[in-house]
Amino acid sequence: MQYFDVKAKMWKPLASTAPIVPLHCYCVAAAGSNLYVAGYDGNHHIYRYDTEGSLWEKLSHHFGEINNLCIVDEYMYAISSRCNQVHQRYSFAKRQWQTFAEVRLRNDQRFFCNGAAVLNSKLYVLYGRLWYSEYIWFKGNAGLHCFDPVKNEWEEKATTRRQHFGSSLFVVNNKLYVAGGKTNIDAKNGSPSGDPALVEMYDEENNTWSVVKQKHIPRGKPNARLNAVEIEGKVFFIINKFPVDSGIRIPPGERYPVHLGEWEKLAKIAPNAVLCYLPVKRKSLKSE
Repeated sequence: MQYFDVKAKMWKPLASTAPIVPLHCYCVAAAGSNLYVAGYDGNHHIYRYDTEGSLWEKLSHHFGEINNLCIVDEYMYAISSRCNQVHQRYSFAKRQWQTFAEVRLRNDQRFFCNGAAVLNSKLYVLYGRLWYSEYIWFKGNAGLHCFDPVKNEWEEKATTRRQHFGSSLFVVNNKLYVAGGKTNIDAKNGSPSGDPALVEMYDEENNTWSVVKQKHIPRGKPNARLNAVEIEGKVFFIINKFPVDSGIRIPPGERYPVHLGEWEKLAKIAPNAVLCYLPVKRKSLKSE
């Protein structure tokens, strides 16, 4: 396990950690002093890490690959990129899994999950869409679906303005954004391709999407590896589909591009590494 030192602009190991190492990590979420990692070691597990006791344990499940973990109140929601898998949530109080309502997707289309995010105690999931007609694959704009835990039901929201595949869904200043990813996807292997997707913001009140202009992010390396995006005067990096707030703030009226070269090491991690924000005690930041 490592943490990124924003002052030194480099990755450093966390002290006093002895993790149960999965062969592959899919996603991660933090709740209180606990870190939850969905992974695979021959079987699918959720790995819980107690930051206070520096202890790991396995939480068994039988739901296959989990690509998104989201915390809503007292539950952890597990969402798979495979739309035919039953969604599950884990009760922290009862320490057990339970099913919840199934999102209804059209049978004549293929769906590709662009991630999940929590806004105002509701779970949002964004799906890229493809459909096949007369020997041609057509791509549609991404569809947003909202789950209300109180009602235990899903509601289909507005589609995005443009196509999104392999993108990230996240919240900034109580607003929902999609960034990163591509405008196309290989129908056979599910690999995103084509041009970089645009950044879009969802207006919850009016149920509409709008494109966010990128005025201060230079094109080309190293920015291509960092997947830098500008949102509300802040610079985020989309690293392994995880949005990292760089702390860079763009002054109002600024006309010059932002220099991002010193952040290049942030993207130098394994492609199957997962990231999250996690509060830890200062003593744990002392590298071994």
